[in-house]
Amino acid sequence: MKMVTDPARIRRQDPGNPDVCNVYSLHKIFSTPEQVNMVNVECRRAGIGCVDCKKLLAENINQNLAPLREKRNELAKDPDGVRDVLIDGARRAGEIAEATMEGVRKAVALP
Repeated sequence: MKMVTDPARIRRQDPGNPDVCNVYSLHKIFSTPEQVNMVNVECRRAGIGCVDCKKLLAENINQNLAPLREKRNELAKDPDGVRDVLIDGARRAGEIAEATMEGVRKAVALP
């Protein structure tokens, strides 16, 4: 709730300018187009306050992150599987890096 919003909007009744508000910028990423439009209109006419705007944003961020949290919880149940994937990825990356370095050595005439 301490995130900076429109610095010119001091009181709840003051009309805001979403174009200078960090919270509104995040709404464009996490909120639906309808919600972004509503925030734009209601902020400008002081129909909603900054706290209302932040609460809506928090709900939308949580909703957007829910699938990631679920996937993380699922992966946490199989630490050995995660470790195996990481080891395999490191092995494959090492093979690619070695092939790249071989080309570099040839290009600069190193043994």
